[in-house]
Amino acid sequence: MFGIGASQLYQQVYSDTTLTEAWRRVRVGTDQAGVDGVTVVQFQARLFANLKALQSLLQQRRYHPQAVKRLSIPKPDGTRRPLGILTVADRIVQRAVSLTIEPLFDAGFEACSHGFRKRRSVHTALDQVVRLINQGYGWVVDLDIAQCFDRINTVLLFTFIKEQLKDAELRRIVWACLEAETVAVERQGRWRSPEARGLLQGGILSPLFANVYLDRFDKMALKQGLKHVRYADDCLFCCRSQAEAEAALGQARTFLARLDLEINPRKTTIYHAEKGLYYLGERLLLKKRGPYEELVHVPRPRTPKAAPLALPAATATTAATLEDDAWEPSMSPNRAP
Repeated sequence: MFGIGASQLYQQVYSDTTLTEAWRRVRVGTDQAGVDGVTVVQFQARLFANLKALQSLLQQRRYHPQAVKRLSIPKPDGTRRPLGILTVADRIVQRAVSLTIEPLFDAGFEACSHGFRKRRSVHTALDQVVRLINQGYGWVVDLDIAQCFDRINTVLLFTFIKEQLKDAELRRIVWACLEAETVAVERQGRWRSPEARGLLQGGILSPLFANVYLDRFDKMALKQGLKHVRYADDCLFCCRSQAEAEAALGQARTFLARLDLEINPRKTTIYHAEKGLYYLGERLLLKKRGPYEELVHVPRPRTPKAAPLALPAATATTAATLEDDAWEPSMSPNRAP
């Protein structure tokens, strides 16, 4: 469907242009080291040599991702969030792969999907919800998928990826990223354990992979004429009656079962929007517009941004202070074709 010559597509991944852009995006992220102990600061100290070595591995089709370091970081509510830390080199490769293949997959995604996509956002999702409810679809199914990212079947996901991604080497790299071992870090030391399912929280390709997987859910729902809005794994169905909403919930349960996923019954609710609703952390309320009532988005009052979740300190120097002085395409003696 999105056929591009295999060699042409793969060459885009390790071209000077793509690797340069991938590095620029990685360098402003976390400086935390992966399992190899190399931070962004240390990687940049020999940036040209490191990127040329990475480019050579990709060009010679000898690249293999390293294990993933597993950490957990505190959340404001006192719980902890599991997180995977890739090596800097693997972050660059995943970003380069994402820059190359994301446009191919995104072209096939449905209009109801808003998360992790260019020119789409929380606000485009809210606008679609407002339009549907104002058109008479006032009964809402607020759907919660149980542990969605942790339960995604990576074998099934890979079959979806292969349908659109024909390049054999890109397929190999994608599969290697999916099945990479995790290295759990605790006081007692390290051990390796294979992950049977789930997408890595912290993986650069994970948002794209989640959309590839849940796009099947979107297509099944739309084929049955259902009206829904999805932002990542946050989904709302908008219906004309309570009976229609209950039927939609049953259909959604069936669609998710086909994807080896389940509804979380404790967090899934059906209600009418007459008293307003919350979606993606924003409030929607019915307000008088002449003789009619319309649902409108009520923006939250501006508040100071909360401090970001902090990873364990890796070095006193942060990626934000790095000098942008190394790798440039013109410096490469053997530019990728």
